[in-house]
Amino acid sequence: MDLDFPLIYCNGCSYSDDNYSSPIMIKKTYSHYLNNKLQGYVLNKAISGSNNRRIIRTSIHDILHQRQLNPTQPIVALIQLTFELRNELWRDKEKHKSLLPEESNFHTTQFSGMIDWKKRLLTGKNIFETKKEIKKDQGFYSKLQEARAFYYSPYAERINLLADLITFKYFLDANDVKFLIFQGPKAEKLDEEYLLDFFAQEVYNDERIFNLEEFGFTNWADDNNFNPLSPTESRGIGHYGPDAHEAFANQILIPRLKQTGQL
Repeated sequence: MDLDFPLIYCNGCSYSDDNYSSPIMIKKTYSHYLNNKLQGYVLNKAISGSNNRRIIRTSIHDILHQRQLNPTQPIVALIQLTFELRNELWRDKEKHKSLLPEESNFHTTQFSGMIDWKKRLLTGKNIFETKKEIKKDQGFYSKLQEARAFYYSPYAERINLLADLITFKYFLDANDVKFLIFQGPKAEKLDEEYLLDFFAQEVYNDERIFNLEEFGFTNWADDNNFNPLSPTESRGIGHYGPDAHEAFANQILIPRLKQTGQL
C-alpha cells in the first residue's frame, strides 16, 4: 500500500523518549513538534538508557521494515546520539526489557556515571554506582566493566562511531530517507588523530549530520535558557521539557531540513 503522508521516525535515548520519567513528555518531544508541520505519523523508537550501537542498529531494522511495508512512503529520520561511555552486552537468557523482537537480547551497560571514574579506578576505588551492580553475574560483570574502564579510549569509541555513521548515512540515502543526526549532549572534544580526522571530514561534509563535538540538543537548550524538567538535574546534560523540544524543532530541525533541501 502506497502512503503519501510522511513517517517521522525518531530514535535515541531518554533525551528523545516520549515515555521518559514524566507523563508531560508524551507526544511532546521534538519529533511530534516537527510532525505538527509535516502532518504525518510519528514512530518514536527512542528508549531511555540506549547506547549508540543500539540506536543505529534498531534504526536500520526499523527503516528496512518500513520500506518493506511501504516502499514509497516519505520518511524523515531524526537520530539522536548519546554518551560514548555506554556499551552493551548480550544475555542469552534475558530478553530486553521492552520485549520488542528487534531489541533481542542486547542490554545497555555503562561502567560508571561518576565524573572522576578514571582516577577512582586507578586508585583502587569502586567505580560502580551501586553495590547491586557489582553482584551481577557472580562477579564477572564487575570484572568485565573494570577491564573496559581500564582500556576505555574515547578515540576508539569516536572512530568506530564515525565509521558507523558513514555506513549509516549511505544506507539512509539508499532507502530514500531524509534525515538529521545529532548528539543529545555534546560529545567530548578530542585532539587531532589521523583516523579520527579522516572519518570526521567525511561525516561533517554532510550538513545533515551535526558536528558531534560542537552541537548537542541539551547544550542548545541550556544556552537558550530553558530549564531541565527537574531542578536536581545538571544544566547542559539534564532532560528538558516540551517548551525546549518545541523550540528545537522550530528553530533547529526545520531550518536544517530546509537548508539541506529535505523540506
